[in-house]
Amino acid sequence: MIKMQLTGPIDAGGWQWDGHRWISGRSWIEPFKHSAIEHVMVITPDSRQSCLIVREAATGREPVTTVRRVMSSPGYRRQIEEAGAWPLHAVRVEMAAGHAVRITCGERGVAPLYLRPANGKLTVSWDMLDLTPEADDLDSREVAAMLAYRTRYSTATVFRTIRQLTERSTASWDHTSGLRVDHPVPALHSRPRTLHADADPVAAFSDLLRREITARPLSVDGCAVELSGGMDSAMTALALAETVGPVRTAALTLDGDSGDQQCRRRREIRTRMGLGPDLTVPVSEFGPFHPAGSRARGRPTSPLDGTYSEAMNELYSRLSSAGARWVFTGVGGDELCFQRPEERVLTGDPWNVHPVPGHLGLRARDTLRHIENGLAPASVLHASTLIALAVHSATAMRHGLWPISPLATPLVLRLGESLPLTWRRRKRLMRLRLERAGCSPEVVDPPLPENFAATCEAAMLRNGLPLLSQWLPESILVRQGLLDSVALSTECATVATTGCGASELYRPLAMEAVLRSLAVPRALTP
Repeated sequence: MIKMQLTGPIDAGGWQWDGHRWISGRSWIEPFKHSAIEHVMVITPDSRQSCLIVREAATGREPVTTVRRVMSSPGYRRQIEEAGAWPLHAVRVEMAAGHAVRITCGERGVAPLYLRPANGKLTVSWDMLDLTPEADDLDSREVAAMLAYRTRYSTATVFRTIRQLTERSTASWDHTSGLRVDHPVPALHSRPRTLHADADPVAAFSDLLRREITARPLSVDGCAVELSGGMDSAMTALALAETVGPVRTAALTLDGDSGDQQCRRRREIRTRMGLGPDLTVPVSEFGPFHPAGSRARGRPTSPLDGTYSEAMNELYSRLSSAGARWVFTGVGGDELCFQRPEERVLTGDPWNVHPVPGHLGLRARDTLRHIENGLAPASVLHASTLIALAVHSATAMRHGLWPISPLATPLVLRLGESLPLTWRRRKRLMRLRLERAGCSPEVVDPPLPENFAATCEAAMLRNGLPLLSQWLPESILVRQGLLDSVALSTECATVATTGCGASELYRPLAMEAVLRSLAVPRALTP
């Protein structure tokens, strides 16, 4: 949400806005320039304290003023407290002469910040690539967790010198003491409750989604919704149609019978809900590691880039060119209808835990023993939701889009957690909402699965396997003991012979692509 570089000691009151960013000496702070974002610099008269507040614009709230001067310390603290209670995403940067800079974020995790202290300065950005990570600066536990499908939510990242500011945390930094991150108390979560006889969970769910969307001043022309046809994105699209109007829709589309079904279902949803123009990108034409894509060409790649980053970049680029400024997603829907372990015991529904791959190196396997250490405290939103938001946010923001995920909000999640299992299992809550909207059985409960598993398998077999085989002899991950070259070579040969299991090679290839792109001098990158 912001980019900043601080060099200490900080002059708390010397900040000036140059039209693009706040500058004080050699230090600067640049808010994400977007009509959804407003920023306020609060300064006391004696210039001993200042605070930059960067936040989502909220409906009915006082219009932003670039500089707000307060006459007393109590008045200043009231401004800070109001910023902490902001109903949407917000970040504040507090500065006081002679004290450490403090950066605090809220509970929503829309655009998490990454921090790198080095050489007496602190560099901060929502885009990890701005922090110039180095290929040999790996945190073995974080890399092993990623390769083993055990992704962690903590201040650690795959690079030792880069930290993540987790939700509700505060980072403190000065040029002498360095960086410290203070965690909040663990968040409390709801348990399932017994419904009143006249309770209507669908109506309550619908109302919360509408309230979440109308909490922002939006325009029809500036909004777009990722409408894949799945339950989660359909909930967001329906709420948008009911509040904002005929917004633009967009999706990555599938091939084959599933793609035909997806097309019919999307067409019905768009027609029934009165949505606006549609934009689609065939995911098979922009699959993982296709030769013209940025990763195959060695361009700088973030470890946060998603599996289908080539296709998502194409989709977001087209949306931005079409005039979209806000992009709505269905992130958070799975967690909203999450089944607890004890509930799965009762229902017999499987808990799909990916087995640890056999191609991990000895160093990676050793660090997996400590995978539960150092995690962030329980978050308001589920950790898996926050991880997904981080991936979506960075990709969208690079294209000038501000991401909004109404299902990934505290009140909506609390409702879902409070519902009896029968309402959460197989997303009954969402299916009933579609039924009430008049949707057909194919839309409410599609007979064919619609996912990108086959696309990933085909792309990895066609493009990924040759690339991994080419890179393997000089693999950075093998050199650091995080991958086993013999086991991985054997697996590549088996996949080449059988034509099956290529998608299991995605994660080692994706991480290797990140490190190779960072090892190349930026000026020489095509």
